[in-house]
This record gives sequence, C-alpha cells and structure tokens, in this order.
Amino acid sequence: MSRKNDVMKEKQVLASFISKLPEAIIICDANGLILLHDHQSEIYLLADKSNPVIPVLMTGKPITALIDKNLVEHALDEINEQLRKKVENTVSTFILQTHALVLETQVVPVLNSAGLFSGFVVILDDITQQSRAQKRVESLLNTLSKNARSPMASIRAAIEAMREFPGMDEQHQHQFKEIIYKESIVLSDILNSVSDEYSRLINTNKTLKPLFVKDFLQTVSRRSQDKLGLICRVTNRFDAENIKIKADPYTFINVFIFMLGRLKTETGLTEFYFNFYKKNAIALIDISWKGDPVSPQLLKQWESLDIGTQNMVLNIGLKEALNQHQSVIWTYPEQDEVNDMPCVRFFIPADESLVQNILEPVSLIPESRIQIGDIEAFDHSDQALELDNRLLTELSYTSLIREINQATRVEEIIGKHSQLPRLIHSMLTSGTKIKTVTWLVTAFSDAILHKLLTFATKALGPSPVPFAFVTLGSEGRKEQTLKTDQDNAVIFKDSEDDGQTIEILQPYFLKLGEKVCTWLDQSGFDFCQGGIMAKNPKWCQPLSIWKDYFSSWIHAASPEDLLHTSIFFDFRFAYGDRQITDELTAYMMNQLSNWTGFFRNMAENAVYFKPPIGFFGNFSVRSKAPHKKCLDIKMASIPIVDFARIYSLKHGIRATATQDRLYQLYVKKVLSRNEYNELDQAYCFNMQIRFMTQIQAILGQNIKPDNYINPKHLSSIEKKMLKEVLKKIKAIQAKLRFDFIGDTDGLIS
Repeated sequence: MSRKNDVMKEKQVLASFISKLPEAIIICDANGLILLHDHQSEIYLLADKSNPVIPVLMTGKPITALIDKNLVEHALDEINEQLRKKVENTVSTFILQTHALVLETQVVPVLNSAGLFSGFVVILDDITQQSRAQKRVESLLNTLSKNARSPMASIRAAIEAMREFPGMDEQHQHQFKEIIYKESIVLSDILNSVSDEYSRLINTNKTLKPLFVKDFLQTVSRRSQDKLGLICRVTNRFDAENIKIKADPYTFINVFIFMLGRLKTETGLTEFYFNFYKKNAIALIDISWKGDPVSPQLLKQWESLDIGTQNMVLNIGLKEALNQHQSVIWTYPEQDEVNDMPCVRFFIPADESLVQNILEPVSLIPESRIQIGDIEAFDHSDQALELDNRLLTELSYTSLIREINQATRVEEIIGKHSQLPRLIHSMLTSGTKIKTVTWLVTAFSDAILHKLLTFATKALGPSPVPFAFVTLGSEGRKEQTLKTDQDNAVIFKDSEDDGQTIEILQPYFLKLGEKVCTWLDQSGFDFCQGGIMAKNPKWCQPLSIWKDYFSSWIHAASPEDLLHTSIFFDFRFAYGDRQITDELTAYMMNQLSNWTGFFRNMAENAVYFKPPIGFFGNFSVRSKAPHKKCLDIKMASIPIVDFARIYSLKHGIRATATQDRLYQLYVKKVLSRNEYNELDQAYCFNMQIRFMTQIQAILGQNIKPDNYINPKHLSSIEKKMLKEVLKKIKAIQAKLRFDFIGDTDGLIS
C-alpha cells in the first residue's frame, strides 16, 4: 500500500510541476497510451470545447486519437533514427493545427536505465500569432516588391535621362527633378510603412529546423520504400555532403512522398534517383528517373493538389507547402549539365547559418520560366540621340499593362502599341528568350482587347445570350510580332427561346464586333485584309453554326477547301464565357478523330511552300521590287507552325502556341529529343530575326515594319543559321509527306 501511495505522490508532484509550465504537456508510454497530461493540453486538443469547465479524461487514450497518426509516426520514426545515430538532445518537431490554433509540437523520448525507449513526452506550444505573422510578413514583402517597382523605375528613368542629355534645357531639367522628388516621397512612404509593420512582425517570425539534405533524403528514401514500394537512390557530389536547408521536416518529407507518388503513377516506374548540390545560395534537389519527362502543365496541376496529410497549417496543398519553405519546383527533360535523365528539380534556399546569421528572403524562378523584370527601356544604341520626354515608367511592361487596366476611356488605350518596339528591343538585346517576348506581346494585346471589350459591353448593355470573343491566327497562337493584323471572331450561345432567332441575336454581337475591331485598328492592330474579324457577319455566329463550319472544314474534299481556314484551328478564348470555346474545342477534337482525309489535305497545303534556298545552298531572293533581293522570313516560319498544328491536332493536343505544341509532341514521343530541340531552336531563330527586322524599321528607319529581310544584311553566323533553318523546313515537309500523304521522299533528320 505504501508503494502505491509513493507512486501516486510522485504523480501528483509531477502533475503539479507540469501544470506550472507555459506549454501543454502529455506523457505517453512506449505504445502511445497517455499516462499523464495537463489541463492546457485538453484546451488545445479536444474537439468538444462547448463546456471547458468540465474536465475530460484523456488518460488511457492513445495519443493518435488526438493527434494525426501520420504526425506521431513521423516523430517516432525521426526519434528512432536519431537514437540509432546517438544524436544528443534527441527531439522531433512538427506543426499541428487544431481548431483555430497553430501548435509547435515537440516529441522527446523517455529512456529507461538501460537506455531503451520506454515512452515519450509531447510538448505543445501555441504559435498561432507567430504563424499569422509569418503569413503577413510574406504579404508585406510581396507588397513591397510590387508597389516599389513603379516609383523606382520612374526615378531611374529620370536620372538616366538627365545623365544621357546633360545639356537639356532648364524646363526639362525641372520636370525630371520634380519626378525624382515626388517619386522618392512615394517610395519613402512605401518603405516606411512596410518597415514599421515588418519590425513588429519579425520578432514573432518562426524559424524552420536546419536539416542536412543528405540525411533528409535518406529519410525520404526509407519512407517512400515503406509507403510506396519505391527504390530511391541518393547520390551527391563530393562537395555537397554538408549542404543544409531549413524546413519543417514532416511537411517537407510529405512533399517529396507526394511527388514520388505522382511520378510513380505518371511514369509507371518504381525506381528514382536523388541528386543534390548547391548553386550560389540555393540548394537544388533533383528527383530523376529513366523514362519520359513530365510537362510543366502537369506539374502546375499537381501544385494545386492536397499533399495528402492532415492537421497541418498553411501547407495543405503542394503549392502552399513550397511557399512556406520559399521554394519552387520545375520539370526538366534531359537538357542540362547535371542530369542526363528527366527530373523534377526543387530550388530551396540553403541554410548558411554557419557563415551568416541573416538569410535574406529568396524568390527564385527557374530559367525556363517566363520572367519579366527590370526592363531597360532607355536604350539609344541604335538611334539618334534626341530627348524622349516619356519616362521609363511609361515604357515598362508592367506600367503599360497597369495603365491599360486602369484606363477609363478608349482614348487612353490608343497609342499604347507604339511604346512596344523600344521595350522589345531592350529585351532582345539583353538576351531575353523569344518565348518570353512573344508572351509579353500577347499579354499586352490581351490586356488591350479585354479592356476594349469591357468598354464595348458597357456601352451596348448586357448581351442577350452568353458569348465568347476569340482570337485566331498568330494572336490565337500567342505569337504576335510588331507587324500584325487582327484575326478574331464571336461565338454566341444558341438561344433556347425559339423567339430569339439568329436574326434577332446577331445584330448585338455585330455592333460589338464593329466597335472592338475599329478600336483595335485605332490602337495599332490593323484590320484583317481578308475580313476575318468579329464585325464580319460570317465570323459572328452562334455555336451551332461554328460547329457546322468546323465539320465542313474537317470533312473538306480537297486541300484548296482548307487553304484559308487553318488559322481557325488556332482559336483561343479571349473574353466572355469560356465554356463556349471549351465545347467547341471538344467538338472539333471529336470530329478530327480518325478522319485521315483532313490531315492529308492540311499536309498537302503545308508542303506547298518551297523554302527560299537553292539546290547549292544559296538563298533564293526576290528579283523584283518592292522587296528586291529579300526573302519573307515570316513565310519561312509558317511550315514549322503548320507542322506543329497538324501533328498536335492529330494527337489531341489542345495547346495553340507553336512552342507549346512542339513540347507536347516531344512529351508524347511524336518527336525525338533532337527533333524537338532543332525545331524549337529554328522557330526561335526565325522569330528573333522577325522582331529585330521590325524594330529596326520602326526605330531606325521610321517606316512601317514588314517581314522581309535582305540576307546580305545578316552576319555570317546568322546566314549560316538561317540556311540550317531552311534545310530543316525541307526535312519536316518530307516527314509530313511521308506520314500523311504517303510520299517516301525523305524523313526529318
């Protein structure tokens, strides 16, 4: 009896001690049954808080009844691994969310006199305000980055203008000084506001746990074998042994397990490889495999999915988990010096706490992603030095888009297009990729079109039925240059009301098309010479008529019947009801399935064009004015566009951009890696030449741009590359003839 009383007395002393601790405490045996807990743990963990006065018995219950089993297993597994390695101060930490609270949870082992695991203690600390502060800090940094860009650009532009033209008159000097003064006040206010709030929040900023990448990946490898039946081999360079990152171990392990599960499902493989190294201050971790790559689009879909864990805060989805760790992921085919296999690459700030105490926030985007930033728009290298009164902020891409979006009158839109050439010129001369440039031009055009449609629908009133305004041709493919005309159409929904006939509905949409097309023409997008515009009654029709159009084109009897309709197969939603275009796309794809005649006719038209290169490898140029000794560089790109369109439609690819289509063809193994790379590079080279030719016409000669180039004006390297591009066009035409026409006159090399 005395022995029992002594034990009870010890328990009471222990209970009295832990009740005075600021954290909540739970003590469990080796099987996870709760032996002792305090009242604070009840407040934190119990679901029924309707009557907190009445005590609720937790003793004797398994800890997994209160905390997610996955979290507990993770903690015990990590503790076991640390004990095996004889790590001092063994502890496992994870983040737990329950009700409206965010809890930092520590699990500490209890060892008996023989040093064997006999139980564990769970310590819960409320960090709800810290978590909210972290989220607010991230928001503040984003706000700072976004709002400071415009005044900084204005200040820089004014200073550069004053340095460029030291002899400018006093009036201009005063204007630029006034700009610098006003914008510096704006910038100062932004910095002060953010700094004050950041200082209040940073003290509650929760730091993540430092991890050695090698140990982390070994844990992931072991877990993925247990959970997914995968074999994951960890390799690293000799200089990567001590690379560290900061992470919530449980969350980040589950990010990797989630990715491996998705990759297993997508590729059908059960063996993967981990490789890691450090570049500058970034730790790069690759999951690679022997097989086909995954597409960026698929990766984006995965980012929106739940990573399959419970009771976690701010990181339920893959994207949120990555953001918490200031990390991004991207997919790579076999195309860099590190991996000769496809991979998914994680970009994570490295923990360099041994050499520095403060890590500045890192926002990293892989090179293959589109990025626009710090655009140099005051570049006078190819122009006469004459003062331009427009500020950099008026020429920068972000400012242009903002001004378009904030416009309240059509007059504010007109003239914006003329500001693109300098912007594009600066981007190209600084090495920006063509895909980024065309994306910028497309985003610019889309912003103008969207704003003009907003003005038009406001002026005309609500539409009688839902509709979709679509773009076609180069704009539909997101490939507009500076010499472009408008190709667009309206698809409106068939009315279920018998009284609302086409004759009653169409006039509204024709007025809409007339307004928008006229405004586009005034804004720098010329009328289509072929009349393929929304103001043309033929291209302003209900969905049922559009289905009839596509059915007739697909089942056309001859190539001539398709000669002027290929651009319609590049249609892209621009404004209105997207479901209408989705329905038309689905209908088109269904009609195309197994209809070989269509692809034969399209191929016949595609191979009709003869590349302007002679038998002996010399350029074939025009012999008559107005473009004597020139060749049409746009026509040299069309066969690549046709090739991508035909094969994409054949294989059910819904992308419209040529480069996106080529990549999807590579992913589907229609193109080999070499074929894809050569075609993509050929297309990019042609587009680069087109842009530079047009910019030179606009900025250098002050004339309307066109697509004609004189090969003699090219450098020797450009001439050689252009000849290779034209030879490649011959090769892809041979492939088209072989695959769709039955002609065996060679294949793509």
